[in-house]
Amino acid sequence: MLQRNILLILLIVGLTSCQSKKAAQLNTVLVHAERNIFNIMVGKNGPNEKKLKCLIDGNFKCALQAVDDKEKAFNQVINEINAVETKDIEHGNELKKAAVSYYDAVKQVEISDRQEIVLQQLSQDKKNTIQMRDSAMAKQWQLLNKKMEMRKLITKKETKLAEIQKQFNLVNHLN
Repeated sequence: MLQRNILLILLIVGLTSCQSKKAAQLNTVLVHAERNIFNIMVGKNGPNEKKLKCLIDGNFKCALQAVDDKEKAFNQVINEINAVETKDIEHGNELKKAAVSYYDAVKQVEISDRQEIVLQQLSQDKKNTIQMRDSAMAKQWQLLNKKMEMRKLITKKETKLAEIQKQFNLVNHLN
């Protein structure tokens, strides 16, 4: 009977430690994702910096390519998060969904730069009529308002992600 209880305890401890390893792996992927997104957004020689340099130079084609690069980088991060198995991790699936939702929302705001670049190009092109340039500028304002609304949504998703991350860390004994 004593041997049976010891085996049962060892089995439970073994299963728990496996779950912790999986939780730690998900946590590691999310930490890397956060670092990668930071580098995309503000990193030296990152896609966002490249876009800004291209815009300063008035090279709209280059700026659009930088936005494409930014979208690919976001997709890669999101795909890495989606690839993590969360089946046996308490709050793992919720955390994964919240992270993907948050990063996807950030990506949508960032790739809306495409529209902004096209409108900027239209509004600055002296070959276009004044009416066309004014229309492009008005659409830029609309896009900026839309982006502000999207940023509010991002803030909500970020708050939700932080709450789920806190629960996840607590139940999986991660700090």
